Amino acid sequence: MPQIELRYFWLPVPDETSDYGLVRHAFAGSRLDKGPADDSFCGDTYALATPSEVDWIRAPTCQDCNALLKELKE
Repeated sequence: MPQIELRYFWLPVPDETSDYGLVRHAFAGSRLDKGPADDSFCGDTYALATPSEVDWIRAPTCQDCNALLKELKE
């Protein structure tokens, strides 16, 4: 069975669930095609800001987005 190619990107976005204030969520498509906000794979809508290098390091990964993407790849 051929594997489906899914285009998505990760981005640290403002999220109050993190002590740091940002969480890396996954979004469908390409970052270049997005506006100021979008729905993540976990189903919530987030503002798509431009993160710093420190944000990429400090922001934890959304485990719900990660689990959903893993399921799609199986």
